[in-house]
Amino acid sequence: MNSRPFGPIAIACLFSSLAITPLIQASSAIAQTQNQFADASNHWAAPFITGLSQRNIINGFPDGSFRPDDLVTRAQFATIVQQAFNTPNVRATRAFNDVGSGYWAAQAIQHSYSEGFLSGYTDGSFQPDQPIPKVQALVAIASGLNLQSVGSIDNTLLRFYDAREIPNYAKGSIAAATERNIPVNYPNASVLNPNQAATRADVAAFIYQTLVSQGRVTPVGTNFPAAQYVVQGGGLAANTAATGTGSLPLGTEIPVELSGAEPGAKLVMAVGENAESALKVSRDVVDSNQQVVIPQGSVIMGRFQPFQVEKTEGTQFEATKLMIGNTPYTIHASSIPIAARKRSSFKVGDLAGSVTTLGTSILVDRLLADDGEDLNVASLVPGIIQTGRAVGSSVLNSSKTSDKLILVEPNNMGLKLNSVFEFLPASTTAFSETALSNPNQVDVGTLVTLSAASPDSKYVLVPDESMDLELKTARAIFNRQGQVLIPEGSIIKGRVEPTEINGNEGAQFIANTLILGTQSYSINAASPSITAVSMKSLNAADFHGNVIASPGASETIRGVGGASQSTSGGGFLGIGNLLGGSGSKKKIILLNPNTLQLEFTAPLTVNNFGS
Repeated sequence: MNSRPFGPIAIACLFSSLAITPLIQASSAIAQTQNQFADASNHWAAPFITGLSQRNIINGFPDGSFRPDDLVTRAQFATIVQQAFNTPNVRATRAFNDVGSGYWAAQAIQHSYSEGFLSGYTDGSFQPDQPIPKVQALVAIASGLNLQSVGSIDNTLLRFYDAREIPNYAKGSIAAATERNIPVNYPNASVLNPNQAATRADVAAFIYQTLVSQGRVTPVGTNFPAAQYVVQGGGLAANTAATGTGSLPLGTEIPVELSGAEPGAKLVMAVGENAESALKVSRDVVDSNQQVVIPQGSVIMGRFQPFQVEKTEGTQFEATKLMIGNTPYTIHASSIPIAARKRSSFKVGDLAGSVTTLGTSILVDRLLADDGEDLNVASLVPGIIQTGRAVGSSVLNSSKTSDKLILVEPNNMGLKLNSVFEFLPASTTAFSETALSNPNQVDVGTLVTLSAASPDSKYVLVPDESMDLELKTARAIFNRQGQVLIPEGSIIKGRVEPTEINGNEGAQFIANTLILGTQSYSINAASPSITAVSMKSLNAADFHGNVIASPGASETIRGVGGASQSTSGGGFLGIGNLLGGSGSKKKIILLNPNTLQLEFTAPLTVNNFGS
């Protein structure tokens, strides 16, 4: 990365003194003058870049480009704030052990330090070439301009779905900047991504909005798409923490598309199949005040479950978890029932660009293998991507499959909320209409994300085998008031028990004990069922990490791979022979704790609440 794009020789994005800059009618000026940077004219930040460039506040590179998506280093940011703001010194200059007197940005770094924008590290370094995270850039602006929060810091930060990712040291400064509408978040104003490295576009937007807050330029007009990315931080109602930042009523429809597939892709399923899947929210879901509650791009996780009403077979999607950024929320929603159709009613073109579930894909592979054909498939979450022609030629024209298929068209799924969804950023649970009668109670239906007791551990069993297992909670569970009920890292004990899933072998983790610190609780909770899979459907990558085999699985594997092999520390051996040898057709249960969620089937009241 060029370390001098903001330096005086490269003349990249220099910020001139604003001491005599008059109030500028930015919106009209931007509308009248075309962006001079070819690579920024259609960029999301174009109005911010153009507005500053037209006033000679910023310049581009000698080749006429602006490079809006390049990252900004701490040295470059120091140069920006030196040129953008004329503030008095608040502390004496100091030397940094990694910034020599001949360094191109040495003077700017000293100015940014003495004026209170940027500080060094405890080891005496400044780390000038390190990309600056967005949180540091916003904290620097707030610190250098002595911006103070005038309201509730916690309430102000509720605007961000990822508020929990803001470091504690930065919360006051981020709140102060937010109250002045300084943060600009692309592609969603509600997602700050505080620890993401700032781009030149991000910094231009932050600086422009800071000038707006100082009355030096007027806001970008609402006729520009960029205006929707400006965080509106002023005028927060005092009772927002109690009421949430937005709620959606029962029956609200959530538009979705398949996650990881091309837009418009459909899902092909076999009758009777039970498949976990991920869907992506295809457009913002807003409340009655047009406030975005579930942003576009959020991921909804759940399961397609078979149903049969009299002689009609089909599937229905039941949603259980919503991911907004990196934060999980419990959600209760279901699609309309989707009936199976006779294969004779389909044409090959109906399945063009389809995605198949793993079960359907294995069925297709077997059919083609029987016919001596070869089908090239690629792994994809939630399934296997195939062309409609491959699906059509193998399934529609085969006499060996069921007479029916299920075609799921996500844009016609009619996925609707079964309970009120109330957004509360401090919690991993969205709540229904009924208020909690006991704030110490973990309710029925609460989902707990799990992880292995030791990193990267997976477990292998054979069908009909049971195994005691100890796992951990991967995230904390909160109550409606944002207080911790079950801390992250709490111990969950239970047993993997065999089960049957639509006539297929499988297993389920049944939890019976929760350990919180020194206290132990009896619990009733269970994971979704895990279907047994043939070794033929797996590859070596599925066994990366610390794979622990049960006694039954170890014995089976050693029998297939050769009696001379032995396990070490409960590990998993003989995998190469199973994947490619005579054991390929054997079925196993592969349990990855990181993909499991535990659902409480009975309420639990915990003690030492909030500790």
